[in-house]
Amino acid sequence: MRFLQFLIIILLIGCSFNERSVKEHSMYWHKNSAEYKALCLQAYNIATNKLELEISKNHKKPLAIIADLDETILNNTPYNEMLIKENKSYNQENWSEWVNKQIATAIPGSLDFFNYAKSLGIEIIYISNRRIENYEATKSNLVKLGFPFDKSTIMLLRDETRDKLERRSSIKDYEVIMLIGDNLGDFDSAFFGKTNKERWGVSVSLKDNFGEKFVLLPNLIYGDWEIGFE
Repeated sequence: MRFLQFLIIILLIGCSFNERSVKEHSMYWHKNSAEYKALCLQAYNIATNKLELEISKNHKKPLAIIADLDETILNNTPYNEMLIKENKSYNQENWSEWVNKQIATAIPGSLDFFNYAKSLGIEIIYISNRRIENYEATKSNLVKLGFPFDKSTIMLLRDETRDKLERRSSIKDYEVIMLIGDNLGDFDSAFFGKTNKERWGVSVSLKDNFGEKFVLLPNLIYGDWEIGFE
């Protein structure tokens, strides 16, 4: 009996170290590779091309871009490094502590793109699953970095559900020409709460939107894919 208990403990420890090892490898690539940064630049180059195409058309409503924040605009690498080094999991308490420091940096290519879009008269709408209680700290971080944010800026944070459908649907006064994010759920509610296999099926059904209305940033560290295994 004692041997069985010992074996279970060893297996649990092994699983924990294996999960941490995978996270460490993802973080190492995310933090150090030029490829990660180049993929971010590529995504924002695609977004710029799409933007310039759209402003040449006639639209009935003012144009808007909906953007996610974390790992799309704001780089939270130090927070995720802390979780790995201290063998901790994400929770609202340690996340709020990080957010309140207001020291997240800009994702490569993001600052130039959003300021360019704003200079063309495009409304930037931020929709994030940061909680409402983090509004002021998030706003301050964005302003410090130089992202567009004034009295009329719309930033919709999470109150209850992580599904962004209701918040996206509330944008009625603008024609949304683009959605930018690092998670498929940033684009369409059809991805929400699905397995990775199902999410891939939705991706295939919406394939013409990628590189057009949907611009996807790389994120190997975390996301809905972590809970999407069958």
